[in-house]
Amino acid sequence: MSRNPFSPLKLFTHMDRLHEWWKGQNVYPITLELGPATVCNHYCTWCMHGAYFGKHRNDTNVSKPYPDNSIMKFSFYKRILDECITLGIKSVILSGSGEPFMNPEISQFIEYTKQSGVDIAVITNGSVIREPDILAAVSSATWIRVSLDAGTSQTRQRVHRTTKNDFDNTLENMRRMAAAKKSLNTSVQLGAQIALCPENVHEIFEVARISKECGMDYVQIKPVIFHPRSSNSQLERDFFLNALSVAHDTRGKLQDDGFKVYVKEDQFGAILADNHEVGLYQQCYANFFPIIEANGLVYYCSQTRGLPEFALGDLNKNSFREIWEGERRQRINQSIDVAKCQPICRCHPINKALWAIRHPDPGVNFV
Repeated sequence: MSRNPFSPLKLFTHMDRLHEWWKGQNVYPITLELGPATVCNHYCTWCMHGAYFGKHRNDTNVSKPYPDNSIMKFSFYKRILDECITLGIKSVILSGSGEPFMNPEISQFIEYTKQSGVDIAVITNGSVIREPDILAAVSSATWIRVSLDAGTSQTRQRVHRTTKNDFDNTLENMRRMAAAKKSLNTSVQLGAQIALCPENVHEIFEVARISKECGMDYVQIKPVIFHPRSSNSQLERDFFLNALSVAHDTRGKLQDDGFKVYVKEDQFGAILADNHEVGLYQQCYANFFPIIEANGLVYYCSQTRGLPEFALGDLNKNSFREIWEGERRQRINQSIDVAKCQPICRCHPINKALWAIRHPDPGVNFV
């Protein structure tokens, strides 16, 4: 049986970092999430950076050349990575508030990271990947995930709010990545994703079917969960229950040895739980998963990028070490009110585990 690549238990393979955390030391990141661009050719309906943080820049709203600091230079990235390697970084995810492949130097980012001995992964909407970028990514990345989010061109355009229909181009890029993986004989894991909302929930099976047809290794099915600052209310319980049933049915019909259907059971379970599992921990212990945006600002986590009050520092002015060990980061760490945070965030399962370690229930000696 293959292991789930989305399991939060991966953290426990880094016992040296957990030991540092247990002793109250300043733990440096294992994974660094970095945005090569803050501009994007899509404007997804649930995207916090555009929909309710107001910081996202759509390329239809700006004239080229892009605004200053919206595209990270490779020389800047190289300096960041070189320093972070000395601090023990193990992996980099290229994602951010924009589309990574809007950065014309993205291949250099990917290749240099791999050559430096650091694992590299990319999350993309899949629509603007150039052929050299496909070869670089498939040759060097550990995984690449396409936010497909629809099984038809009409739904994709509606959900991603694109100015032109690039659904077929995205599918062709997925096929090209799969073909490159085969021809280059690499081990990269290629995946697609659907984040479920009322506009696309009827296309769960079709997203999985198309992803399999295009040669992807897996599809991920997850719920859309809104930030408290969003003007949207969380979707109804029946919506998630029905979606989960269809997701399970899809897995039963399409999963085989060559294609996996990963249903984010933990997120579905949490969003279906009373109060969305808010209150299971009173402090954010997962404060070593920062975000670096294209403008050089370092943010507390992926759910706070773009919010000035959560900016730890500016890499144009200070080194990563200076920011990480600085007083401002400590103040922000201590100021986090988890009751006001994004529910069921990326670090939610990690926080549950770390809280349980710090605050054990009775009978812990009976294992």
